[in-house]
Amino acid sequence: MNTLKQLPELTALVEAGKNPFNQVLMDYVDQGGKTVGFMYQDTPEEIITAAGAAPIYLRGTASEGTEMAEAFFRQLTCNYTKHTYNEILDGKWDFLDGAVLYNLCDHSRRIYDNWKTIPGNPAYHFMYRSELSKDFYREEINKLIKATEEHFGVEITKDKLAEAIKLHNETRRLQQEIYEMQKGEEVYLTGLELLMVMLAGVSLPRPEYNKMMKDLIAALKANGPRIKPKVRLLYTGGHADNPEFFDLLQQNDAHVVSDNTGFGTRAADVLIREDGDPLEAIIDYYFEEKPAATRQMGTQVERMERLLDLVKQYKADGVVASRLYMCDLWAFEHFLMRKRLHENNVPFLELEVDYTPEGQGQIKTRVQAFVESLADRQTA
Repeated sequence: MNTLKQLPELTALVEAGKNPFNQVLMDYVDQGGKTVGFMYQDTPEEIITAAGAAPIYLRGTASEGTEMAEAFFRQLTCNYTKHTYNEILDGKWDFLDGAVLYNLCDHSRRIYDNWKTIPGNPAYHFMYRSELSKDFYREEINKLIKATEEHFGVEITKDKLAEAIKLHNETRRLQQEIYEMQKGEEVYLTGLELLMVMLAGVSLPRPEYNKMMKDLIAALKANGPRIKPKVRLLYTGGHADNPEFFDLLQQNDAHVVSDNTGFGTRAADVLIREDGDPLEAIIDYYFEEKPAATRQMGTQVERMERLLDLVKQYKADGVVASRLYMCDLWAFEHFLMRKRLHENNVPFLELEVDYTPEGQGQIKTRVQAFVESLADRQTA
């Protein structure tokens, strides 16, 4: 086993995941590549790709404060929203050629409302979703296609959608391969590395990301597993994109071996079918085939069963979940998890955190105590 040997192929992807304005993306933009920002992992990225643009996840990871955004949001608004909008106001996302927002929650959706007041803003469409009607969702997809065509002056054909599906499915297959490498007693990536490699998937143009992933997988297989965790953790949470936070979870030889995140296993687990009508395949995938998101009504049982299945697949000793202050959506999710995991004798640590981690000492102490309790269970 190689103990944390640093590989250039891994370093490149981790850095791209950590930095939303990474060099690979900036080089793509400098060469004339088009980009569309989005805020929710259930945004149909294939439609953006079919229009000739790279879908890029909007986030405030590089933000140093919320001073400018405070004027636009109430104090009860989560800091993911305020940090992200602060970066928008600071001009850091000015390179975007477009932006598609979603009715994810009442906090983040207000970014669209405020962004639209800025002259020359790139936000061109707001998308709704309801679990009550697939026909309504189909209409929303068609509206997104029409708005994207008009914004970029292109035609999104079925052939282009089919090509986009194949490209994004290639991403999913490569990510599935990485996750398979995390199931053994010895794993190939630390939790920080794993989550940053997955986050890089929504921070880079897909062709570049896929090439980098192929290089990474080849390098990892050539060098073999790098870590044997004494304690195996499964991570779940919302707006989980800050590397400082994941670094706090890595202590006492405990490592996150897998996750239940929108840019991680939820994005990778299921492929879009590549036969038949590509538009209907996209609609089927995002409406009913992709693992359910926290915001989707009526999917509580499905979500909890999937979480338990992930615990079994990756032989996790315990689950760590985080939610941002002021996030009611994930507060309810934690309530459901607490009950279901307790019923199945799965240890569970709930963390309420800021988007840019504060009180790091307290978080570290709680994680350390949790890890020690898991180690004690192993020897009992």
